[in-house]
Amino acid sequence: MKKTANRQNTLILLKGETRRSLMGFQFIEFKASANFPQCYFKPKQPVSRNRRKLIGCALFHMEQTLPLKSSVKRYRQLDSLRGLGALSVFFAHFISLKMASPLLNTLHQTPLGILCNGTAALMLFFVLSGFVLSLPFVNNERPLKLTEFYIRRIFRIYPAYLFAIILAVLLKQFVFDTNGLEPYAHWLNNVWSWHWDKNSPLEILKTLLLIGPDFKINYIDPPIWSLVIEMKMSIILPFFILIVSRGSKAVNIGFLLVMAWLTYEHNAWAISVFYLGILMAKYKDQVLAFIQSWKTATVIGVVILALLLYNNNYELLEPIKRINLPSKYILSYFLSAIGSCVILMTVLARPGASLFFQKRIFTFFGDISYSFYLVHLPLILTVASLISNRFDYSPVFIFFAVFILAIALSYLMCIFIEKPLQKFALQLVKKYKASEVVK
Repeated sequence: MKKTANRQNTLILLKGETRRSLMGFQFIEFKASANFPQCYFKPKQPVSRNRRKLIGCALFHMEQTLPLKSSVKRYRQLDSLRGLGALSVFFAHFISLKMASPLLNTLHQTPLGILCNGTAALMLFFVLSGFVLSLPFVNNERPLKLTEFYIRRIFRIYPAYLFAIILAVLLKQFVFDTNGLEPYAHWLNNVWSWHWDKNSPLEILKTLLLIGPDFKINYIDPPIWSLVIEMKMSIILPFFILIVSRGSKAVNIGFLLVMAWLTYEHNAWAISVFYLGILMAKYKDQVLAFIQSWKTATVIGVVILALLLYNNNYELLEPIKRINLPSKYILSYFLSAIGSCVILMTVLARPGASLFFQKRIFTFFGDISYSFYLVHLPLILTVASLISNRFDYSPVFIFFAVFILAIALSYLMCIFIEKPLQKFALQLVKKYKASEVVK
């Protein structure tokens, strides 16, 4: 493979077996600073679907081996996994409405029920956060600067979150039917059961800030409990990154085991789950090379085992109940986190899986996943209270109404809130760096 550079782009000239296999593609043009976000093919003739798969696999291998100027790569496959996780949480909450829907109940009992495992999806979120946030720094590819890290993290979490909370309060006060949830599950009736009084402004303020004594997580939007963990972990994550980046393999694994033991019976178990993600980032290259050396049968067997671990709170619920251990459900969280790690690394290591999860339908849900996660339950509460089993097939109507509304609203939040304010955070960091240079 010969590499020829010009001012803005790099041309990859294919030779040997690769060139003969990819008949019709003489070269591929891409922006070297963008780590293959787009590839521009120059076919001599119309290209069949199979040949397009070949070019995709070749690009995957080139992407893994070609040294590019950009030190940190964005893995769109992981965005897709996050999007699927957000959908899982939505499906889980919808099914937990306890509406009479034979189709949904049957689906829940099949292997597709893994798509409704919201608890496992949250473990996947935490592992992904640990992996993605630490990847630029854990192998010293980029210096870890606390001010930049915290600014970017705050602007990643808070803008869409603040909008979602304000929207939920408005829906609760002006649209939600307080008597409309009686046919549904008991937990759903308890979420917006509060009435406006003198304490409400303080509770809403604590919710907006994600902090405060006696902070009521379920007051407005119950899924935000995971954001409380995300914010707490964001504060201490840089220090774990420093520990892992400087420690040996034995020290890092030993530290994980000690930390898991110390936090097992306390409400700090998420530390170990995030730490698993950091370890995956630290040893990414070794783990990927190991998985790439497996035969297809081995990959299939390991993925099945990983899915079983990921879905253990469904598949192994009864055995877990019989375990005579305190906080035994936290063990279930750890197993889901381990399964999430294997799934994550397999998707990155195997060309077919990697390309599959880069399809636009998956990356789209990955792009809107955060906003979708924030707004889906307030929309479920609002729409379900208005419909309230008033006509036949209302569960189906509620599902599609909420699903479409959540997608549309999440897309708008992504375009007009998330992305602009993340760009603003980058500009803020650049100004901060410039002011440091002036001083």
